[in-house]
Amino acid sequence: MYEAVLNLKCSKPELIKQSLEPDIKNDETVETLLNVKNDTLEIVIKSKKLNYLKAVINSYISTVNMLEEVDKIE
Repeated sequence: MYEAVLNLKCSKPELIKQSLEPDIKNDETVETLLNVKNDTLEIVIKSKKLNYLKAVINSYISTVNMLEEVDKIE
């Protein structure tokens, strides 16, 4: 099993976590855990397939960046 831990510094990590949680779909191929530590959102991703892990990492990084940009507009 492959694993990646992303520690993303965010202005509102708890709000971003709440935004991401409804879209998490854990199954036998991919498992994702979200944790907030101070001003950091920790995303732990485990996958049986390396290409799935890469896709999920890219998806979360893009989504968190987009949510951070939206927060700046408000």
